[in-house]
Amino acid sequence: MLKQLPPRLSNLLIKLFEIGRLFIEEYESKKTRMQAIADELSGISNNLKVVQNTMNTARLHGAALGGLGVVTVGAGLAIASLPGKLALCLVGSIVTGCGGKSLGKAIATKAMTEMSSRDRVNILGKEFMQIIEVQKGLLVDIKTVSEELEEKSSSLKTTTRNQAKIGLAKTEELQQLLKQTAKLSEKSRITPTAEEAAKLRDFITDSALLCENTVLEFAEMRNALRDYEEMQA
Repeated sequence: MLKQLPPRLSNLLIKLFEIGRLFIEEYESKKTRMQAIADELSGISNNLKVVQNTMNTARLHGAALGGLGVVTVGAGLAIASLPGKLALCLVGSIVTGCGGKSLGKAIATKAMTEMSSRDRVNILGKEFMQIIEVQKGLLVDIKTVSEELEEKSSSLKTTTRNQAKIGLAKTEELQQLLKQTAKLSEKSRITPTAEEAAKLRDFITDSALLCENTVLEFAEMRNALRDYEEMQA
């Protein structure tokens, strides 16, 4: 195929193949760590949801026990003169106290988990972007050369151009999301509001999903490059 093409086109094809091989080599050497980061972010996201659900359950449980305690204490005081009924006051107080203790523990666990998660997500996000920096640059080159090929000859229409565009879009989206996550993490470092905490959880969930999607799109880019080179052989 290369020998049948004009020099300008054959040179562009050779350039695309060379860049493609560099991308594949870079991806293959980094994909294990990329996937590990995506998996860890997903684990952090799931853990935050579990902690939040635990606190919600403790809050509802505490409210129920608190109500029971108030009713019991009130009833006990009203019939305090009756033998044995003062025990209800003690039971009511204990029930209320237990509900509050359980909720307090859940809140403390949630706060500590969110704090450690914020720091870890920021570290992982920076590492992921550093890992894909070279691949991102190669995607730009793949897209540029692919566009040149298509402009020169419709018969050389590539799948690599569109796949490179998708990969670049994912990396840009991820980069912006990680910046938003870091900014919100810094803002809510001391005492985050419920809204800030919820938004941060959503950011972390979205970051995990985007990291996973980036790994998948880069794998698709690798496959598209291999297929196109074989097709043009």
